[in-house]
Amino acid sequence: MVEKKEIEHLGDLVKVELKEPEKYIKQVEQILNYFDRLDKVDFHSDDILRTEIAAENLRDDTHEPYEDSLIEHLKKDQNNFIRAPKMV
Repeated sequence: MVEKKEIEHLGDLVKVELKEPEKYIKQVEQILNYFDRLDKVDFHSDDILRTEIAAENLRDDTHEPYEDSLIEHLKKDQNNFIRAPKMV
């Protein structure tokens, strides 16, 4: 069980002032219980690596050529790279 002291210590570690540490006790316990459940899962099993996909929902993978005229109108830099606006 998680105690109020531990929640307050967590708040100090992350530099957050917790006005009502009692309300976080249940949430932290739920998180810890979830990790306990994950610890019990056998990740070494081959079954976990197999996933079946419903192939009827997928389209055929076909090659569709682009029009050269689209590329010709773009600004190009040295070595024929296409120039794009900066992304921040």
